[in-house]
Amino acid sequence: MKKRAVCMLLGVLLMGTVFTGCGKNKATEAASESAQTEKEGTGEQTAEETGSDSSKESKADTDKKDADQTAESDDQEKNTAEEVVKEKIAVLLPDEKNWSRDAKELELQFENDGYEPQILYAENDSSRQVSQIQQMTEEAVSAMVIAPVDPYGLGDVLSTVKDAEIPVFSYESLIMDTNAVNYYVTFGGRQVGQMIGKQIIDSEELDKVQEAKESRSIEFFMGSLDDTQALFLYNGVMETLQPYLDDGTLVCRSGKLSFDDTGLLRWSTELARTRMTDILAAYYQEGEYPDIICTGFDNAAMGVEKALEENGLMPGAESWPLISGSGCNAEGVRRIAEGKQSFSIFMDRRELADKCEEMVHVYLHGEDDPEVNDYEQYDNGVKIIGTYLCEPQLIDRENYEILIDNGYYTEDEVKPAATPTPTPEPVTPTPAETVTPTPTEEAKPTETVTPTPTEEVEPTETATPTPAREAGVTATPTPKAQTTLKQSSKNK
Repeated sequence: MKKRAVCMLLGVLLMGTVFTGCGKNKATEAASESAQTEKEGTGEQTAEETGSDSSKESKADTDKKDADQTAESDDQEKNTAEEVVKEKIAVLLPDEKNWSRDAKELELQFENDGYEPQILYAENDSSRQVSQIQQMTEEAVSAMVIAPVDPYGLGDVLSTVKDAEIPVFSYESLIMDTNAVNYYVTFGGRQVGQMIGKQIIDSEELDKVQEAKESRSIEFFMGSLDDTQALFLYNGVMETLQPYLDDGTLVCRSGKLSFDDTGLLRWSTELARTRMTDILAAYYQEGEYPDIICTGFDNAAMGVEKALEENGLMPGAESWPLISGSGCNAEGVRRIAEGKQSFSIFMDRRELADKCEEMVHVYLHGEDDPEVNDYEQYDNGVKIIGTYLCEPQLIDRENYEILIDNGYYTEDEVKPAATPTPTPEPVTPTPAETVTPTPTEEAKPTETVTPTPTEEVEPTETATPTPAREAGVTATPTPKAQTTLKQSSKNK
């Protein structure tokens, strides 16, 4: 009996020990979860650290705490995500008219990556752009994308941007004389100039002209004097054409060859027109025109074409010159389709905007530095700027429709206008042909009138017929009819 009682007592003690062990495992698990939550930043303390009786809390209470802490952590992550969405990027452009396509593409790309783009136009006023940069600095934007109105006029204001640790991305035109620029994205101006020069050489077969010891006349109309990209383009053109200028294959009658002499401030179409008019008057005799007109942008080509037409030369004429351009704006592409402008260089603004947005995003949140493909030639006077060069493409009358096919322009925007087709119709030969046959048909009756008196002359050889001749002469309707015929043909 005693033995049985001892066994029962031992059994009870053993079961108690087992239950106590299970309770410790669950408490340790809850403490570990609490410690993990604290590590994640919840600030909660474990039961062992506080010395409280929290180890005796029920599993339901522990689970509720865990759920609350998870919800709090999710809220924190959500708030962090909302902060990224509100990150502002300032996009400062010279004007809306010429930069709306860039603005739309930049806005779309930044929004897709969770940014809030602030698009600002300076209306080609440098001081206004300075004020806009100051405003964006005060708003503490995350980055600035700037296409400068005056590349040399932003040094002072960008020093404050640098102090505020806001990165600056120079867009299309390089901002000069400052160390505040982080990166530059553009189409290679020098590369575009080289393409223009090479196309002139190929189109005019200058190598054959050179071999034949002949020459072609050429005039230059380059981009804005205050734009570094225009200078790069000019350098690309000149280094390509210089050998032909040196040996006399190309002759510039005006002698305007330097960038200062050929540049058109603020990309002015009107200045191109008046300069072309002056050059024609001073260096070309009446009826003479240059063989080649090399312009650095499409609006200069348009101004030149207006001057030629005002001086009596019509598109399609044999002496109509080769006219280059750059930029492929809608009007320029239309003139290419009409045969007025020979070619232009296409620079896809969508590609430029997309690459710029990518560089900004990688700089702000990427693990690596933004990609560049040129770290040599773009020196802004203070430092060499890491640059990404997008690829340009030559467009002429043979391939301009690819700009419709790729969605850059609609057919209505660039198809030839209705007016060029009728232009050849009122050519002078057409009325001349209708006038010429009319008198010849009327001349035939004159011949039939003359034989009538000769038939009367033959039967009367005696003296009697003499008065008959005179009668025939006195009844002179024939010469009168002839004179009236001549007069009527003159009136026509």
